[in-house]
Amino acid sequence: MDAREQDRPAIHVALLPGTDLALYRWVQIGAEEEGVPCRLVTETAYDLVTMAYEAARSSRFNIGVAVSPEVVVLHERHMPVGKPVMSLKFSGPADYFCRVMGANAARMVIRKPFRFADEEPSPQSQPARGTLPQPQAYAAAQPRPAVAGAPIDDPAQVAALVALIVQKLNERGIR
Repeated sequence: MDAREQDRPAIHVALLPGTDLALYRWVQIGAEEEGVPCRLVTETAYDLVTMAYEAARSSRFNIGVAVSPEVVVLHERHMPVGKPVMSLKFSGPADYFCRVMGANAARMVIRKPFRFADEEPSPQSQPARGTLPQPQAYAAAQPRPAVAGAPIDDPAQVAALVALIVQKLNERGIR
């Protein structure tokens, strides 16, 4: 790696010794899906949280990720060393959790809300890219007319109303 590439801003990712290099690649994929590059770095700390903090300190983005065979940790340089931004223990395929953490590291850089490991819908339930789901996908029934001034407290009613608004905006070319 030449000096120019080392000076480019990137999220720094460190691996605990004995961790599969493929997990770094999944962190990198998650970050790159959000448009932010990653770089694998070597840190000498032996605890994962400190390793993530040291990776953040060496990054021009001030964001670091550390990966072990069981956990992935996200840290930011301005946080206290022992207080990482987020830590995910693998409760399923490690590649999925590493990808989510890579996306979240990138989202810190681009200032977007975090993704959480339990909120990604299955690929079968996702609409085709560029299309909006129909309101029926959100609620079985059409919204009931609300009484003026009364709060809408039925989540299905709120979801159907939001879907209807999005559909109308889409029909008018507003995205």
